[in-house]
Order: sequence, then C-alpha cells, then structure tokens
Amino acid sequence: MIDKTYFDKIDAELLKISPRQDIMLLRVIAAVIPVVLFGLDALYDLPVLYWLGIPFYLFCLVLYLESLLKSVLFLHKVSAELLIVLVMTVTLIDGAPLSGAMVAWFIGLGLYISFTIIRKNREKIESLIQEGKKTARMLQDGDIVEVPINQIRLGATVLIPKGAMVPIDGIIIEGASAIDESTITGEPFPVYKETGASVTSGTLNLSAPLQVKADKNGDDSFLAVITQEIENSLENKSDLQRRADTTVQILLLSVTAYAFLLLYITGSLHLMATALAVVCPCAWALATPTAFAANIGRLARSNILARGGEPLENMQDIKTLILDKTGTVTLAEPEVSQVIEMGLPTQGLLELAASIESRFDHPIAHSIVNYAKKQGLTAFLPVEKAEDLPGRGIKARIEGREILMGSAETLSLQDIELPAIDYTGRAVWLAVDREVQGVIVIRDIILSEMRGLADTIRACGIEKVVLATGDNEEQEAKRVADYINADEYYFNCKPDDKTALVKKFQEQGKVAMVGDGVNDAPSLATANVGIAIGGHKNVNLAIISSDVVILGHDAQDLVTILRLGHKMGGIIRQNYLWAVIFNSVGLALATFGLLNPIFAALLHHVSSVFVVVNAGRLYFTGIEQSLVGPMFRKMDELTGRDQHCEPERLRSDSEVVAEES
Repeated sequence: MIDKTYFDKIDAELLKISPRQDIMLLRVIAAVIPVVLFGLDALYDLPVLYWLGIPFYLFCLVLYLESLLKSVLFLHKVSAELLIVLVMTVTLIDGAPLSGAMVAWFIGLGLYISFTIIRKNREKIESLIQEGKKTARMLQDGDIVEVPINQIRLGATVLIPKGAMVPIDGIIIEGASAIDESTITGEPFPVYKETGASVTSGTLNLSAPLQVKADKNGDDSFLAVITQEIENSLENKSDLQRRADTTVQILLLSVTAYAFLLLYITGSLHLMATALAVVCPCAWALATPTAFAANIGRLARSNILARGGEPLENMQDIKTLILDKTGTVTLAEPEVSQVIEMGLPTQGLLELAASIESRFDHPIAHSIVNYAKKQGLTAFLPVEKAEDLPGRGIKARIEGREILMGSAETLSLQDIELPAIDYTGRAVWLAVDREVQGVIVIRDIILSEMRGLADTIRACGIEKVVLATGDNEEQEAKRVADYINADEYYFNCKPDDKTALVKKFQEQGKVAMVGDGVNDAPSLATANVGIAIGGHKNVNLAIISSDVVILGHDAQDLVTILRLGHKMGGIIRQNYLWAVIFNSVGLALATFGLLNPIFAALLHHVSSVFVVVNAGRLYFTGIEQSLVGPMFRKMDELTGRDQHCEPERLRSDSEVVAEES
C-alpha cells in the first residue's frame, strides 16, 4: 500500500516552488504557459514554441494526476481532476494539446478564485478563534499561575477579576459581586452573589474580584459539556454533502464511460477528445462553489461569517425562524421606562431609590441613578446600613426610615402586601417602613430598528417568526414580541427548552435559530441553520455552534442573509440549467463530428465564463448595473426566480454600494 507520506513529501516540494505557497495557483500558471506557447505556435507556425510548451504541459498534467491519485487512494473517490487528466492525455495523444491546456487553465483558474475567497473567510474565522480566552488564573502554592482551563481540577481555587468571564463551574469562597448570567440563562439583569453561592462558566463577573473553588474539572464545566454536545450535533449535518458527493461521482464516471464508449465505437481519439473537451463539466463543477464563494465573500464584507454555502442555501427552505430575545433583539442593558407613584411623588421616590442604588455597582443601579439625574436629581441623601438581600433586593436606612427595594418575591418574603398594578417590564418595588410607596419599572433596551422586524423576515419567505427568551416575566416577553410583531413567544426558556422548541417546529419544516451563540448554543446547533448574532462577544462558542456568525449587533443583517440566500439559490439553479442545456447540445454536436477539440474547448470556456459571471453578481453588485445587466434580469424573469425581501429596507445594501463606489 502506498504510504501517504510520499505524497506529503511531494506536496512539500511543490509548495516550495508555488507562488504564495498555493499549489492551486501553481496549476493555473502551469496551464497558462502552454496555452500561450501553443497558441502562438498555432498562429505563427513556430514549432519551437510548441516544444517549449510541452514540458510545462506535462508538468501541469502531473500536478492534476497527483491530486487525482490522492483522492482515489486515500479518499476512495474520483474528483474533477479525472476529466482534466483525461482531456489533457487524449488531446496530447491526438496532437491537439492546446484544447487540453485551455481546459486545465480555465477550470483551474475558476476553482482557484472560488477557493481563495472561501479560504480567506476561513482564515478570518480562525484568527478570531485564536483571540478567544482559553486560560484561567489559578492559585497554586501561594502564587497566581495562568493555566489552560481544561487543566483545572476539582477543588482548585481560581481568581476571577472584575469584568472577566467566569472560566469554570464552582463555589464562591471569597468576595461578592454582581454576575451577568444572560449568556447562560438568558436572564437579562445581573444576579448578586456572595460567599457560598455557585457560579457557572461562561457568565460574566461585573462588579468585584472573586475567588472560586472549582466543583468540577475544567473539561467537565458547563461550557465544555455544551461544546461537546454542539460538536456531536454538527456531525449530523453532513448528509446533504454526502448526497452531493455521490451525485458528482456518478456524473464524473458517466462522462468518462461515455467518452471511452465513443472511442470504442468510432475509434477516433479526435472525437473522444472533442467530447471530453466540451462535456468536461467545468460549468457544472463551478455552478455551486462559485455561487457559494461569491455569497460568502459578499457577506464577509458586512462582517457576516458563513461556515460554507450549505447553510446559506438552506435559508431558502426555512419555514420557522426562532429569535432569542436577550442580546439578540435587545441589548441586555436595562433602562427605566416608568415610575408608578403610590405613596410618594415621583421625585421623592427617585430620590430614595437613587440614593441607595448609588452605593452599588451593577446595571440596574446605574439605570436608576442615570434616570434620576435626567429628572433633575442633583444630590443624594445620606444612606445607612445599605446591604444586599437574597433574591435581587436591597435594604437600607435613610433619615431613620427603613427602605426596602427589590422584586415582588423579595417584598413578599418580608410579608409586605403588594397592590395589583399594570405595568410592562420588570418591577423594582420600593417600600418605606414596610409600606409600598411606588414601583420603578425596568425594561431591556430594544433598538428602534427592531420594530416590525418579523414583518420584514416574513417578506423574505419565512412563514413563522417565534420569540424565545430566558426572561422569567411573561409581560416582558410579550412586550418585545409585540414590538417586533412575532407570531408567537415563549418565556422562561432554559437552553434545553430552546432546543426542544427547535425540534418541535422542525416537525413542520426547516428551522433557523438566531441567538447570541452561548446560552442558545445547543439550539443553534440543533437547528437546520444556526445564526449567532453579536458573535464578537463569544467568538469561540459562536463559531463552533453556528452556521452563520453576525459579528455586529444588528438583527437587520438577517434580512441581508435571507435575501442573498434566495438570490444565490436562483443563480445556482440557473447555472445548472445552463450547464445541462449547453453540455447536452455540445455533446450532440461533438458526437456527430460537428466540432473540433479547440472549438469545443472555446465553447466550453464560454459556458464556464457565463457561470462564473452569473455567480459573480452576488459579490460584484456592479455587474447588474453594467451593459449585461438587462440580460441577467431577463433571465431571472424567464426562470421565475422568486423575489424576496424589500431592498429599500435593507441597510446593508446601501452600505455595500457606498463601499464599492
């Protein structure tokens, strides 16, 4: 059995002579040199140029043959190189190597351009992964050492600075701080935790340094387990690719068999070379990868990263789109939306609340203090004995009065009777000497451009838009659902609840899940298409769990993804239709001897150029504004490609046009 190391050594030597250490680029150059030399010989009858071109031709043939052998021997399947090798061999034997060189040159150039775009996008993703945090500060023999998270063991003491991500699951043994758990539970507001409380990996330490004792090994933590679940889920997404590979194998073998049958019947190498030159499925081979590459590149310009073309193609068939709330539709930043008076006037209520909250460092406190300042509060009252209570509450004394602030549950635990009131959001109740004096309503900030988002998504062909949130208050979920005009909403959803929700809607058709990439990670991986928004915050898990990563924080980018997905699907269908019609006509002409190899190669190039330019419409928007634009628009009409989404509502389109101009 041939050892793979021999081929590795050959590739290593080829890389040394390859421009930019790219063997695909070397193939293109090795093919274009004989094309030029053979072409000049054909025009000016200079045999010396022909013989100068032969070594380069043979070198190009060896490059493709080496790639074909690796595919057959180690992957146990044939590749497109099979037809290129056959065309080059047959045309050389038949004395017409120019057509073989042209075929090798053009398909090599098309694939080089396509995979260069894909490779650059992959390199961008990999560079982002390297930025992810993979270590933690561990206390060891009195010293602080930086160690990989997967090397932390049960019982180890980890130091977590203010503002840092919690790297492991454990128990706080020193310190107290507000913990942002929105990335894990979806709860938008911080939870205050002190000594003895448990913390979960992936949450964020907001207000003070902590010492945490690990209650699990680093590789058994929440994030580690979730990551493994995601990787297992992603393994089930290769069925479509396997079917596509099988189709290509059948096509390649069928074309090869037909060419040899033609040789057997006619005995003509010339006829066989002509058939291979015109039928060599360059247009077919380029139809999908060029469209994928163009769409991936177009999205990357808008800081949207795709893990390949398959999820973008799947977006055409999505029936249900599930949106996470916190960190996706909302910013996970609290703001005061309403002050409800009961016993004290608004100004007096704000004065008490802001005076107490000014002693604390967490987002809700900041929102109340900032709101009070906007209402004209310039000085705070002296506060005595301010302390946190379990369950998001604060107890303090001001001017001899006992003040209690917190959720309804916190006040109920103190046997304080709460009146029935209507509000939308999260209530922070304030009681003075055990009497309720008012309510400050906090809401998660929604960006104004989110209004009616579901209407725009439905205009892109999606049948149902669903909001799912870990927020435990139905009123808040309903408020956001009404704001974006969602069809349904679900609240108090844990990660496994969202995964179950995805599976439920998958019974009705394909599902896309949109979340922040962390607490939604299992559901993102389970969905037919997972889209992580705001991926710059949690790059590692967002990329692992998602098919598409929106690095910014604009859910309107969903519309861009949907519109380009539909456009890409239409272009791929057009490319295949063109390839089938052209190859069928070309094969018929070649079979009856109405073409010669050079003219067949020329027609083949015309077909391939059309496919590449048609796919290029996704990346170069100027093509549709050029002289050939009307032809493509007419083609869209004739093929009945559905028009989805309203272009005037797409911010990213105007940005792309501005960038290109």
